[in-house]
Amino acid sequence: MNFPLSVLSIPVIHLHCVVVFLIGLMLQTGCSITEIHHKKLPSKVAIAGIEGLYLEKFKGNQSVLFSKILIHEINQLSSLKYFAFLPENKHKQVAIINATVKSYKVNDQQKLLRQTHISLLEKKVVKENQSGINVIRRKFEFVEKPYSIRSIERTIHLEIVFKVTDPNGDKTLFSSLEKASLKQSYIGEENILLIPEKTDEMAYLAQLLIKKFLEQINPEKTEKIVVLEKGTAPVPWTIGLLDLGHPRIIRSNHFATGGRYDLALKGWNYVLFEPRTFPESETFLFSDKVYTRLKKANLPPSSLNQLLEIHSKEFSIEEIDVVLMGLISNIDFNRYAKIIKSHSSRYQKNNRMNLAAAHYNIGSVYQLRNEMELAAYHFAQANAYNPQEKYVLAWNDIQHILGDYNPFDALNEKNVESAAKLPPPIGTILQPSKKNNP
Repeated sequence: MNFPLSVLSIPVIHLHCVVVFLIGLMLQTGCSITEIHHKKLPSKVAIAGIEGLYLEKFKGNQSVLFSKILIHEINQLSSLKYFAFLPENKHKQVAIINATVKSYKVNDQQKLLRQTHISLLEKKVVKENQSGINVIRRKFEFVEKPYSIRSIERTIHLEIVFKVTDPNGDKTLFSSLEKASLKQSYIGEENILLIPEKTDEMAYLAQLLIKKFLEQINPEKTEKIVVLEKGTAPVPWTIGLLDLGHPRIIRSNHFATGGRYDLALKGWNYVLFEPRTFPESETFLFSDKVYTRLKKANLPPSSLNQLLEIHSKEFSIEEIDVVLMGLISNIDFNRYAKIIKSHSSRYQKNNRMNLAAAHYNIGSVYQLRNEMELAAYHFAQANAYNPQEKYVLAWNDIQHILGDYNPFDALNEKNVESAAKLPPPIGTILQPSKKNNP
């Protein structure tokens, strides 16, 4: 029996489309490599001619836990072996470690922060028109209510003294005082419930500190793997289910994973400073949250009041400029149209995520290039656009590497939030103008 060609071709066509889609997805995913494998040369103080390490003593607060972390990190090294006992025939190839916890500080300080909640209140007003018929109109007003919110500021600081000697203890091969600190704020009851255990955070700091110590004495090359972020650009017709990342960020990631850091930095910086354009599928929704954000952005009251005429309405990319020009003056349109569209855009969250991803990637490459001040600046900016623990820890890691950060110092008010407000250091692409404003 012969079946019509059209009947047979339907499932074949569907299967072909699925296969093409999957192949395209695989190719796109394959092109968006996100890992940098960075080879790091031994430090100038690395101990040559040793095959392994033996831990003799670890003294001080939580020394049992920290000694386990030290042994674990030594076992992760391919070039050095951990000896549980001193081998009799290999004394010359084994170095002895003695460590002491010099400072172990943890402090949780609770504060009540005074904030202002701004809400938009809608009222219905009855007015009589010229024909004598009552007309119900909507009227809006902003209501500001002060309130207190609980905050816990956690500060922890750890110092460990390491001493490495020959097997007989006659010669000191290496000694150092390593420091690590963390200062982070948890605001609101929901965030306070998620505060990590103090012991866990100290273990994390100890791991960072011990890795830094081992990197200094390891005589072999080490490999550092940095995972870059891809950003976000959801495919519109997938309702956000398919997101292959921001095209320019992915392209720059490809340069970075190939060691072409200068091209990667140019690409990520373009994402930071490119003219903000909106996709054809963009829509602008004027909800209560949008008006609240515009008020906090200090939009002039005259323009803000006019915009209330389109409360709860949504406009396409072709409509928005016409609507705004019909509501506010030409001067205000030229000054504030970008701000209004940015706050009412449905994609504004994606824009902030892409800015954070670009800053994080830039900071990661600067860290690999040992340009620590630039790395710290970009990690702080990433956290300002899209607050995440990952960005906070990256910023703190830089402070640990620099070795000049002690949050228990009463004169030191530096943290990741305040660092994001500082002017960019020398070396960033954009610098504030030195000219006086007229």
